[in-house]
Amino acid sequence: MSLKDAFAKRLKQVRKSRGITQEELAELVGVAPRHISFIETARSFPSCELTERLCNALNISYSALFDFEDELTREELIEKISELINRADLKKLKSFYKIVSETI
Repeated sequence: MSLKDAFAKRLKQVRKSRGITQEELAELVGVAPRHISFIETARSFPSCELTERLCNALNISYSALFDFEDELTREELIEKISELINRADLKKLKSFYKIVSETI
């Protein structure tokens, strides 16, 4: 999933969780409702300034708007975990194994 797609999905998720329509969000941040629609369908990406206004309007941190970990597919998660395992030393691998084996 691209950054634009992940951002679009996350923005829509946060907006809906706040019970705000696209029209209401557009009014809060000073853009046309169509612009919000374009962002949420990954046809457009907001500027830094608009991203700041979106965060303020939704009362969230910048990092919360870019938190895509929940959006990863099973394969992407396996790849990320594999990368971490390959960089870990023996002590960390043992800790990782203990944590994982106790939760499965």
